[in-house]
Amino acid sequence: MTTGRWQYVTALIAAGLTSLAIGTTGVSAQQSIDVRTDEARQFSEDFERLTDVTARANFLLSTDDGGDITYADILANPDDIVLNFRWAKAQLARGDVRGASATLERILVLDPDLAPVRLYYAIVLYRLDSLDEARGQFDRLLQMDISPDVEANIRQYVSAIERRRKRLSQSLTLTLGSQIDSNRNAAPNDKVQLLTGTPTTITASGDKPNNDIAYIGALRYDVSYDLGYQEGHEVFASLTGYGSDQVQLDALDLGSFSAEIGTRIRGGYWMLTPTLSQTAQSLSREKYLTARTGRLRLDWNVRPFFNLNGDVSYSDERYQNTSESSALRLHSGQRYGARIGGNYNWSPNHRTTLNFAAGMKEAARNYYSYNSLSGELIHAYLFGGGSYISGSIRYGMDQYRDPDFLTTGNSPQHRTDRSTRTRLTYGAPLSTILPTDLFGDSETANQILGFLAPINWSVTGEYLNTKSNIPNYEYHNARAQVFLTRRWEF
Repeated sequence: MTTGRWQYVTALIAAGLTSLAIGTTGVSAQQSIDVRTDEARQFSEDFERLTDVTARANFLLSTDDGGDITYADILANPDDIVLNFRWAKAQLARGDVRGASATLERILVLDPDLAPVRLYYAIVLYRLDSLDEARGQFDRLLQMDISPDVEANIRQYVSAIERRRKRLSQSLTLTLGSQIDSNRNAAPNDKVQLLTGTPTTITASGDKPNNDIAYIGALRYDVSYDLGYQEGHEVFASLTGYGSDQVQLDALDLGSFSAEIGTRIRGGYWMLTPTLSQTAQSLSREKYLTARTGRLRLDWNVRPFFNLNGDVSYSDERYQNTSESSALRLHSGQRYGARIGGNYNWSPNHRTTLNFAAGMKEAARNYYSYNSLSGELIHAYLFGGGSYISGSIRYGMDQYRDPDFLTTGNSPQHRTDRSTRTRLTYGAPLSTILPTDLFGDSETANQILGFLAPINWSVTGEYLNTKSNIPNYEYHNARAQVFLTRRWEF
């Protein structure tokens, strides 16, 4: 080969390596923004399910939960009101909401003037979506001798019933916060990386681990419309905007906007949810990805305390080059996914979730195509007053189809990444830490407190450790996050 040809090949390899390095950064950014958007949506959904009964009815649980009561005790003393009330609480703790409803109804037949029992019964009816019966019980309670605090809680339930009766429901959720990463640019653990199979020492400071702070904001609008069927079928749509501004690493500033539309088809113990969505993402304020996704999800309530769910998805991902990368188009292609999981409610306060997922990415170049497997375990505990703690651990593996010879040289080594992510979150409404007289006792002060009290604050710690058979992709990152979230329903 002549000297000119050698120079030509060398130039091609250098250009390829530069494109690869920039392209890899783009993929990391894409993965990061996908995770952030999904976490915000899942957190909102999980939090609502966990707080449905216990957070709103926590003030009623002044007696023990009746865990030592058996049905034999009830048969022996069927007219013992205190015993029956404790038994109803034990039923609810096991997830037997309908059984608790029947027990409470039996107590009210024995003594219809027991306001605490009637209040508990009304909330159970609300949980069962028997809104007309629940509203009747709440109206009757308002005629009884109750404290101002209990009356205020009842009126909150009445307002919630009126919102749920409306066929058109809308909500707006705003999240603001910040995060700090120890290795925001996902730089290799070792100071060595492979270039055409040759170990090369990393000398540039930009290629070493860089810690950085980001300011994050997200805004989500949801709308749903009840189609008027007895089963509760509905159509829904949502718009989500997300932005992350890095203090130092401006090249990793992320942006995302997505629109989703779907329908919920309900049966007796199941729900089918097909959705279509489109997402546009930007990196360093330049659009680099457009994805169109179709998803089909099935939820099956096996028992009152046990839910199975799963979904399949298909995405068409179209990357476009940016001023910092001329190789992003090579990542374009199709993504296929499947997931199966389950939720087990040990009690109204404890919930465990287990998910298994598999996926396949088809890219324009096969060395960007891979198969993935992952599993995740989540446990959440809800304290009184709306505060909660949630922990999770996720393990995943990505196995790439073809070797990337610009990285491995003549070696036929296929890239395989194994990652472990652990997270711990604690959150609560601001009302748990704000004194009621913080702004005084004027009407304006009460309005300010009324606006701030429902805001949820959360603190999250996360550690991600990725092992790879190629040193370029082996890295770890520690992250801390603080968020404030406010939701409006109308």
